Amino acid sequence: MIEVYNISRTKPATGFGAPTSDPSQQFQAAGQPDPSLALHLAILQPSYFNNENDEVLRKWNQLQAFWGAGKGYYAPNMPPVEFTPENPYCRFKTVCYAKIPSFKNEDGIVQVIMGKSVSDVEPHKSQIISTLSTSIFNGVEVVVEDLYASELPDKTNLRMYVQQIVGTEKQRAPAIEVCRHMGSPSYSQIIKNLCILDVIPLQTMTEAQKKEYLDTPQRGIDPALWEQGKRENPDPKTFLPVVRIGFQELQKQFKYQEEFAKNLHANMDSILEEITQLKHKQTMVKAAIQNAKWKQSNLTRRILKLISAQEVERKRGVPLDQTEEQIRMRLEDLYLQLMQPTQYRGCLNELMAQMSVKPGNSKGNQRFGLVGDVEKEVTQYVARQQDALRAVVAVLKEDLQTIDTMTEEIKRKS
Repeated sequence: MIEVYNISRTKPATGFGAPTSDPSQQFQAAGQPDPSLALHLAILQPSYFNNENDEVLRKWNQLQAFWGAGKGYYAPNMPPVEFTPENPYCRFKTVCYAKIPSFKNEDGIVQVIMGKSVSDVEPHKSQIISTLSTSIFNGVEVVVEDLYASELPDKTNLRMYVQQIVGTEKQRAPAIEVCRHMGSPSYSQIIKNLCILDVIPLQTMTEAQKKEYLDTPQRGIDPALWEQGKRENPDPKTFLPVVRIGFQELQKQFKYQEEFAKNLHANMDSILEEITQLKHKQTMVKAAIQNAKWKQSNLTRRILKLISAQEVERKRGVPLDQTEEQIRMRLEDLYLQLMQPTQYRGCLNELMAQMSVKPGNSKGNQRFGLVGDVEKEVTQYVARQQDALRAVVAVLKEDLQTIDTMTEEIKRKS
Protein backbone atom coordinates (compact mmCIF):
# COMPACT_ATOMS: atom_id res chain seq x y z
CA MET A 1 0.00 0.00 0.00
CA ILE A 2 1.30 3.44 -0.93
CA GLU A 3 1.30 6.04 1.80
CA VAL A 4 0.79 9.69 0.80
CA TYR A 5 2.13 12.37 3.09
CA ASN A 6 0.78 15.90 3.16
CA ILE A 7 3.53 18.51 2.85
CA SER A 8 2.57 21.77 4.56
CA ARG A 9 3.28 25.03 2.78
CA THR A 10 5.91 27.36 4.15
CA LYS A 11 5.98 31.11 3.90
CA PRO A 12 8.34 32.53 1.32
CA ALA A 13 11.60 33.81 2.69
CA THR A 14 12.35 37.48 2.46
CA GLY A 15 15.47 39.16 1.40
CA PHE A 16 17.75 39.20 -1.62
CA GLY A 17 18.57 35.81 -3.06
CA ALA A 18 16.01 33.90 -0.95
CA PRO A 19 14.77 30.68 -2.67
CA THR A 20 11.21 30.42 -3.87
CA SER A 21 9.21 27.95 -1.79
CA ASP A 22 6.49 27.36 -4.41
CA PRO A 23 7.70 24.65 -6.82
CA SER A 24 5.31 25.85 -9.52
CA GLN A 25 7.13 29.15 -9.60
CA GLN A 26 10.37 27.23 -10.12
CA PHE A 27 8.75 25.41 -13.06
CA GLN A 28 7.51 28.64 -14.51
CA ALA A 29 10.99 30.08 -14.18
CA ALA A 30 12.61 26.97 -15.66
CA GLY A 31 10.09 26.65 -18.46
CA GLN A 32 10.20 22.82 -18.74
CA PRO A 33 8.82 20.78 -15.78
CA ASP A 34 10.48 17.59 -14.56
CA PRO A 35 7.93 14.77 -15.16
CA SER A 36 8.80 12.96 -11.93
CA LEU A 37 8.65 16.12 -9.82
CA ALA A 38 5.48 17.28 -11.55
CA LEU A 39 3.83 13.93 -10.74
CA HIS A 40 4.72 14.21 -7.06
CA LEU A 41 3.59 17.84 -6.87
CA ALA A 42 0.25 17.01 -8.47
CA ILE A 43 -0.34 14.33 -5.85
CA LEU A 44 1.23 15.87 -2.76
CA GLN A 45 1.24 19.67 -3.09
CA PRO A 46 -0.74 21.23 -5.94
CA SER A 47 -0.88 25.03 -5.94
CA TYR A 48 -3.31 25.71 -8.73
CA PHE A 49 -5.80 27.91 -6.85
CA ASN A 50 -3.60 28.97 -3.89
CA ASN A 51 -6.54 28.52 -1.52
CA GLU A 52 -8.50 25.73 0.16
CA ASN A 53 -9.54 24.33 -3.22
CA ASP A 54 -6.03 22.97 -3.66
CA GLU A 55 -6.80 20.35 -0.98
CA VAL A 56 -9.76 19.09 -3.02
CA LEU A 57 -7.58 19.11 -6.14
CA ARG A 58 -4.91 17.10 -4.34
CA LYS A 59 -7.38 14.37 -3.35
CA TRP A 60 -8.79 14.30 -6.89
CA ASN A 61 -5.28 13.94 -8.35
CA GLN A 62 -4.54 11.12 -5.89
CA LEU A 63 -7.71 9.31 -6.92
CA GLN A 64 -6.78 9.59 -10.60
CA ALA A 65 -3.24 8.45 -9.88
CA PHE A 66 -4.50 5.40 -7.95
CA TRP A 67 -6.84 4.57 -10.82
CA GLY A 68 -4.16 5.15 -13.44
CA ALA A 69 -6.14 7.44 -15.75
CA GLY A 70 -6.82 11.17 -16.10
CA LYS A 71 -4.94 14.46 -15.88
CA GLY A 72 -3.51 16.11 -12.80
CA TYR A 73 -3.32 19.90 -12.54
CA TYR A 74 -0.84 21.27 -10.04
CA ALA A 75 0.09 24.82 -11.14
CA PRO A 76 -1.36 27.51 -13.41
CA ASN A 77 0.17 28.00 -16.83
CA MET A 78 1.74 24.53 -16.56
CA PRO A 79 0.73 21.45 -18.61
CA PRO A 80 -1.17 18.84 -16.61
CA VAL A 81 0.35 15.50 -15.64
CA GLU A 82 -0.92 12.49 -17.56
CA PHE A 83 -1.77 9.68 -15.11
CA THR A 84 -1.07 6.33 -16.74
CA PRO A 85 -1.08 2.83 -15.24
CA GLU A 86 2.73 2.97 -15.24
CA ASN A 87 2.86 5.68 -12.58
CA PRO A 88 4.18 4.42 -9.23
CA TYR A 89 0.95 5.32 -7.41
CA CYS A 90 -1.34 3.15 -9.53
CA ARG A 91 -3.02 0.47 -7.43
CA PHE A 92 -3.94 -1.85 -10.32
CA LYS A 93 -0.64 -3.71 -10.52
CA THR A 94 0.72 -6.96 -9.27
CA VAL A 95 3.57 -9.42 -9.80
CA CYS A 96 2.75 -12.73 -11.50
CA TYR A 97 5.01 -15.56 -12.60
CA ALA A 98 5.65 -16.85 -16.10
CA LYS A 99 7.43 -20.03 -17.12
CA ILE A 100 10.91 -19.56 -18.52
CA PRO A 101 10.94 -20.78 -22.15
CA SER A 102 12.90 -23.95 -22.69
CA PHE A 103 13.55 -23.43 -26.40
CA LYS A 104 17.08 -23.60 -27.77
CA ASN A 105 18.59 -21.97 -30.83
CA GLU A 106 19.20 -25.45 -32.26
CA ASP A 107 15.46 -26.18 -32.13
CA GLY A 108 14.96 -23.55 -34.82
CA ILE A 109 11.51 -22.46 -33.63
CA VAL A 110 10.56 -18.89 -34.48
CA GLN A 111 7.39 -16.95 -33.73
CA VAL A 112 5.87 -14.98 -36.57
CA ILE A 113 3.48 -12.18 -35.60
CA MET A 114 0.92 -11.52 -38.32
CA GLY A 115 -1.30 -8.46 -38.58
CA LYS A 116 -4.55 -10.39 -39.07
CA SER A 117 -6.91 -12.32 -36.86
CA VAL A 118 -6.86 -16.11 -36.59
CA SER A 119 -10.10 -16.41 -38.56
CA ASP A 120 -8.46 -14.59 -41.49
CA VAL A 121 -5.15 -16.49 -41.35
CA GLU A 122 -6.45 -20.04 -40.80
CA PRO A 123 -8.01 -20.52 -44.29
CA HIS A 124 -4.78 -19.38 -45.99
CA LYS A 125 -2.39 -21.41 -43.81
CA SER A 126 -1.25 -23.76 -46.58
CA GLN A 127 -0.77 -20.85 -48.98
CA ILE A 128 1.38 -18.97 -46.43
CA ILE A 129 3.54 -22.06 -45.89
CA SER A 130 3.95 -22.55 -49.64
CA THR A 131 4.93 -18.89 -50.16
CA LEU A 132 7.47 -19.00 -47.33
CA SER A 133 8.97 -22.23 -48.65
CA THR A 134 9.23 -21.28 -52.33
CA SER A 135 9.79 -17.51 -52.23
CA ILE A 136 11.99 -17.09 -49.13
CA PHE A 137 13.65 -20.43 -48.28
CA ASN A 138 14.25 -21.71 -51.84
CA GLY A 139 12.03 -24.76 -51.59
CA VAL A 140 13.18 -25.89 -48.15
CA GLU A 141 10.43 -27.47 -46.04
CA VAL A 142 8.59 -25.10 -43.64
CA VAL A 143 6.69 -26.73 -40.76
CA VAL A 144 4.09 -24.83 -38.72
CA GLU A 145 3.83 -26.14 -35.14
CA ASP A 146 1.06 -23.91 -33.79
CA LEU A 147 -1.29 -21.14 -34.84
CA TYR A 148 -3.13 -19.17 -32.16
CA ALA A 149 -4.47 -15.70 -31.40
CA SER A 150 -2.16 -13.09 -29.94
CA GLU A 151 -2.85 -11.02 -26.85
CA LEU A 152 -2.98 -7.94 -29.06
CA PRO A 153 -6.22 -7.36 -30.97
CA ASP A 154 -6.39 -8.62 -34.56
CA LYS A 155 -2.98 -10.29 -34.30
CA THR A 156 -1.99 -13.92 -34.83
CA ASN A 157 1.03 -15.86 -33.58
CA LEU A 158 2.47 -18.54 -35.84
CA ARG A 159 5.21 -20.88 -34.59
CA MET A 160 7.27 -22.57 -37.27
CA TYR A 161 10.66 -24.04 -38.08
CA VAL A 162 12.61 -24.74 -41.25
CA GLN A 163 14.23 -28.09 -41.88
CA GLN A 164 16.36 -29.39 -44.69
CA ILE A 165 17.80 -32.78 -45.60
CA VAL A 166 21.50 -33.07 -44.77
CA GLY A 167 22.80 -36.43 -45.97
CA THR A 168 20.13 -38.92 -44.94
CA GLU A 169 18.71 -37.00 -41.98
CA LYS A 170 16.52 -33.93 -41.59
CA GLN A 171 18.18 -31.04 -39.78
CA ARG A 172 16.57 -27.85 -38.50
CA ALA A 173 17.99 -24.44 -39.27
CA PRO A 174 18.93 -22.37 -36.17
CA ALA A 175 16.27 -19.90 -35.06
CA ILE A 176 18.57 -16.86 -35.25
CA GLU A 177 19.60 -17.67 -38.83
CA VAL A 178 15.95 -18.10 -39.86
CA CYS A 179 15.07 -14.68 -38.41
CA ARG A 180 18.09 -13.07 -40.06
CA HIS A 181 17.20 -14.65 -43.40
CA MET A 182 13.56 -13.52 -43.22
CA GLY A 183 14.64 -10.00 -42.19
CA SER A 184 16.72 -9.54 -45.35
CA PRO A 185 15.73 -6.43 -47.36
CA SER A 186 15.30 -8.52 -50.50
CA TYR A 187 12.31 -10.28 -48.94
CA SER A 188 10.67 -7.20 -47.41
CA GLN A 189 7.94 -6.99 -50.04
CA ILE A 190 7.04 -10.67 -49.63
CA ILE A 191 6.94 -10.26 -45.84
CA LYS A 192 4.71 -7.22 -46.25
CA ASN A 193 2.34 -9.06 -48.61
CA LEU A 194 2.00 -11.86 -46.04
CA CYS A 195 1.09 -9.26 -43.35
CA ILE A 196 4.05 -10.35 -41.21
CA LEU A 197 4.82 -7.71 -38.59
CA ASP A 198 7.72 -9.30 -36.73
CA VAL A 199 9.74 -12.50 -36.49
CA ILE A 200 11.10 -13.49 -33.07
CA PRO A 201 13.52 -16.38 -32.40
CA LEU A 202 12.34 -18.49 -29.47
CA GLN A 203 15.22 -19.41 -27.19
CA THR A 204 15.77 -19.54 -23.48
CA MET A 205 17.40 -16.73 -21.52
CA THR A 206 21.05 -16.88 -20.59
CA GLU A 207 22.14 -16.44 -16.99
CA ALA A 208 23.40 -12.92 -17.74
CA GLN A 209 20.08 -11.93 -19.33
CA LYS A 210 18.16 -13.43 -16.43
CA LYS A 211 20.30 -11.56 -13.89
CA GLU A 212 19.87 -8.28 -15.78
CA TYR A 213 16.11 -8.83 -15.92
CA LEU A 214 15.82 -9.56 -12.20
CA ASP A 215 18.09 -6.72 -11.14
CA THR A 216 16.06 -4.11 -13.04
CA PRO A 217 12.55 -3.37 -11.65
CA GLN A 218 9.91 -3.37 -14.36
CA ARG A 219 7.94 -0.38 -15.58
CA GLY A 220 5.84 1.43 -13.00
CA ILE A 221 6.57 -1.04 -10.22
CA ASP A 222 7.82 -0.19 -6.78
CA PRO A 223 11.31 -1.67 -6.18
CA ALA A 224 10.15 -3.03 -2.83
CA LEU A 225 7.23 -4.85 -4.50
CA TRP A 226 9.60 -6.19 -7.17
CA GLU A 227 11.96 -7.54 -4.50
CA GLN A 228 9.03 -9.14 -2.70
CA GLY A 229 7.94 -10.78 -5.94
CA LYS A 230 11.44 -12.21 -6.44
CA ARG A 231 11.52 -13.56 -2.87
CA GLU A 232 8.11 -15.24 -3.18
CA ASN A 233 8.94 -16.96 -6.47
CA PRO A 234 7.86 -20.62 -5.95
CA ASP A 235 10.51 -21.99 -8.33
CA PRO A 236 13.23 -19.51 -9.42
CA LYS A 237 14.71 -22.04 -11.85
CA THR A 238 11.42 -22.45 -13.72
CA PHE A 239 9.52 -19.16 -13.31
CA LEU A 240 10.27 -15.47 -13.70
CA PRO A 241 8.33 -12.62 -12.05
CA VAL A 242 6.23 -10.65 -14.52
CA VAL A 243 4.48 -7.35 -13.82
CA ARG A 244 0.82 -6.85 -14.66
CA ILE A 245 -0.18 -3.17 -14.71
CA GLY A 246 -3.56 -1.69 -15.38
CA PHE A 247 -7.12 -2.90 -15.05
CA GLN A 248 -7.17 -4.52 -18.48
CA GLU A 249 -4.03 -6.55 -17.87
CA LEU A 250 -5.32 -7.73 -14.49
CA GLN A 251 -8.63 -8.69 -16.06
CA LYS A 252 -6.78 -10.57 -18.78
CA GLN A 253 -4.67 -12.34 -16.13
CA PHE A 254 -7.82 -13.43 -14.28
CA LYS A 255 -9.25 -14.70 -17.56
CA TYR A 256 -6.12 -16.76 -18.22
CA GLN A 257 -6.27 -18.20 -14.71
CA GLU A 258 -9.92 -19.18 -15.16
CA GLU A 259 -9.16 -20.86 -18.48
CA PHE A 260 -6.20 -22.70 -16.97
CA ALA A 261 -8.35 -23.83 -14.03
CA LYS A 262 -11.04 -25.09 -16.42
CA ASN A 263 -8.47 -26.99 -18.48
CA LEU A 264 -6.97 -28.43 -15.30
CA HIS A 265 -10.39 -29.61 -14.09
CA ALA A 266 -11.13 -31.11 -17.51
CA ASN A 267 -7.81 -32.98 -17.45
CA MET A 268 -8.49 -34.22 -13.93
CA ASP A 269 -11.95 -35.45 -14.96
CA SER A 270 -10.50 -37.28 -17.96
CA ILE A 271 -7.78 -38.83 -15.77
CA LEU A 272 -10.42 -39.90 -13.23
CA GLU A 273 -12.49 -41.48 -15.99
CA GLU A 274 -9.43 -43.34 -17.29
CA ILE A 275 -8.63 -44.56 -13.77
CA THR A 276 -12.20 -45.86 -13.41
CA GLN A 277 -11.95 -47.69 -16.73
CA LEU A 278 -8.59 -49.18 -15.76
CA LYS A 279 -10.01 -50.40 -12.44
CA HIS A 280 -12.89 -52.04 -14.31
CA LYS A 281 -10.44 -53.67 -16.72
CA GLN A 282 -8.31 -54.81 -13.78
CA THR A 283 -11.35 -56.48 -12.19
CA MET A 284 -12.16 -58.21 -15.47
CA VAL A 285 -8.56 -59.39 -15.85
CA LYS A 286 -8.52 -60.77 -12.29
CA ALA A 287 -11.73 -62.69 -12.98
CA ALA A 288 -10.27 -64.03 -16.23
CA ILE A 289 -7.08 -65.10 -14.43
CA GLN A 290 -9.09 -66.88 -11.72
CA ASN A 291 -11.18 -68.65 -14.36
CA ALA A 292 -7.99 -69.67 -16.17
CA LYS A 293 -6.59 -71.10 -12.90
CA TRP A 294 -9.71 -73.18 -12.40
CA LYS A 295 -9.51 -74.48 -15.96
CA GLN A 296 -5.83 -75.27 -15.48
CA SER A 297 -6.59 -77.18 -12.28
CA ASN A 298 -9.31 -79.22 -14.01
CA LEU A 299 -7.01 -79.94 -16.94
CA THR A 300 -4.27 -81.02 -14.51
CA ARG A 301 -6.62 -83.51 -12.84
CA ARG A 302 -7.76 -84.88 -16.18
CA ILE A 303 -4.18 -85.22 -17.41
CA LEU A 304 -3.20 -86.99 -14.18
CA LYS A 305 -6.06 -89.45 -14.56
CA LEU A 306 -5.13 -90.01 -18.19
CA ILE A 307 -1.48 -90.60 -17.34
CA SER A 308 -2.47 -92.99 -14.55
CA ALA A 309 -4.73 -94.95 -16.84
CA GLN A 310 -2.08 -95.03 -19.54
CA GLU A 311 0.55 -96.21 -17.04
CA VAL A 312 -1.72 -98.95 -15.75
CA GLU A 313 -2.46 -100.10 -19.29
CA ARG A 314 1.24 -100.00 -20.18
CA LYS A 315 2.27 -102.08 -17.16
CA ARG A 316 -0.52 -104.59 -17.47
CA GLY A 317 0.98 -108.06 -16.95
CA VAL A 318 4.29 -106.68 -15.72
CA PRO A 319 5.21 -107.68 -12.13
CA LEU A 320 5.65 -104.97 -9.50
CA ASP A 321 9.14 -103.74 -8.90
CA GLN A 322 10.69 -103.41 -5.42
CA THR A 323 9.59 -99.78 -4.84
CA GLU A 324 6.02 -100.44 -5.88
CA GLU A 325 5.93 -103.52 -3.69
CA GLN A 326 7.06 -101.52 -0.66
CA ILE A 327 4.41 -98.87 -1.34
CA ARG A 328 1.74 -101.59 -1.67
CA MET A 329 2.74 -103.19 1.63
CA ARG A 330 2.69 -99.85 3.45
CA LEU A 331 -0.73 -99.02 2.07
CA GLU A 332 -2.09 -102.43 3.09
CA ASP A 333 -0.61 -102.06 6.57
CA LEU A 334 -2.22 -98.63 6.99
CA TYR A 335 -5.52 -99.95 5.74
CA LEU A 336 -5.48 -102.85 8.22
CA GLN A 337 -4.66 -100.51 11.06
CA LEU A 338 -7.48 -98.20 10.13
CA MET A 339 -9.90 -101.10 9.86
CA GLN A 340 -9.14 -102.05 13.51
CA PRO A 341 -10.07 -98.95 15.54
CA THR A 342 -10.21 -100.91 18.86
CA GLN A 343 -6.43 -100.78 19.10
CA TYR A 344 -6.35 -96.98 18.98
CA ARG A 345 -9.41 -96.80 21.19
CA GLY A 346 -7.67 -98.87 23.87
CA CYS A 347 -4.60 -96.63 23.68
CA LEU A 348 -6.74 -93.56 24.06
CA ASN A 349 -8.61 -95.04 27.03
CA GLU A 350 -5.32 -95.86 28.70
CA LEU A 351 -4.03 -92.35 28.05
CA MET A 352 -7.22 -90.81 29.47
CA ALA A 353 -6.92 -93.02 32.55
CA GLN A 354 -3.38 -91.80 33.08
CA MET A 355 -4.50 -88.21 32.62
CA SER A 356 -7.25 -88.61 35.23
CA VAL A 357 -4.64 -89.46 37.90
CA LYS A 358 -3.71 -86.29 39.74
CA PRO A 359 -0.37 -85.73 41.47
CA GLY A 360 -0.58 -86.64 45.15
CA ASN A 361 -3.62 -89.03 44.96
CA SER A 362 -1.46 -92.11 45.62
CA LYS A 363 2.13 -92.59 46.39
CA GLY A 364 2.63 -95.17 43.68
CA ASN A 365 1.13 -93.08 40.88
CA GLN A 366 2.55 -89.67 41.59
CA ARG A 367 5.12 -89.89 38.85
CA PHE A 368 2.42 -90.72 36.24
CA GLY A 369 0.41 -87.57 36.88
CA LEU A 370 0.06 -84.74 34.30
CA VAL A 371 0.14 -81.06 35.05
CA GLY A 372 -2.31 -78.67 33.35
CA ASP A 373 0.00 -77.36 30.59
CA VAL A 374 1.20 -80.85 29.66
CA GLU A 375 -2.36 -82.07 29.58
CA LYS A 376 -3.31 -79.35 27.09
CA GLU A 377 -0.34 -80.19 24.90
CA VAL A 378 -1.23 -83.87 24.89
CA THR A 379 -4.83 -83.06 24.02
CA GLN A 380 -3.76 -80.88 21.15
CA TYR A 381 -1.35 -83.53 19.91
CA VAL A 382 -4.01 -86.23 20.02
CA ALA A 383 -6.46 -83.96 18.20
CA ARG A 384 -3.91 -83.32 15.49
CA GLN A 385 -3.24 -87.07 15.18
CA GLN A 386 -6.94 -87.70 14.83
CA ASP A 387 -7.26 -85.00 12.11
CA ALA A 388 -4.26 -86.53 10.31
CA LEU A 389 -5.81 -89.98 10.44
CA ARG A 390 -9.08 -88.63 9.05
CA ALA A 391 -7.20 -86.95 6.20
CA VAL A 392 -5.30 -90.19 5.45
CA VAL A 393 -8.55 -92.12 5.42
CA ALA A 394 -10.13 -89.62 3.05
CA VAL A 395 -7.12 -89.78 0.72
CA LEU A 396 -7.12 -93.58 0.76
CA LYS A 397 -10.84 -93.72 0.03
CA GLU A 398 -10.41 -91.32 -2.87
CA ASP A 399 -7.45 -93.33 -4.19
CA LEU A 400 -9.36 -96.57 -3.89
CA GLN A 401 -12.31 -95.05 -5.70
CA THR A 402 -9.97 -93.78 -8.41
CA ILE A 403 -8.36 -97.22 -8.74
CA ASP A 404 -11.80 -98.85 -9.01
CA THR A 405 -12.82 -96.37 -11.68
CA MET A 406 -9.61 -96.94 -13.61
CA THR A 407 -10.09 -100.70 -13.31
CA GLU A 408 -13.61 -100.47 -14.66
CA GLU A 409 -12.44 -98.33 -17.56
CA ILE A 410 -9.64 -100.78 -18.34
CA LYS A 411 -12.08 -103.73 -18.22
CA ARG A 412 -14.50 -101.85 -20.44
CA LYS A 413 -11.79 -101.15 -23.00
CA SER A 414 -10.44 -104.68 -22.94
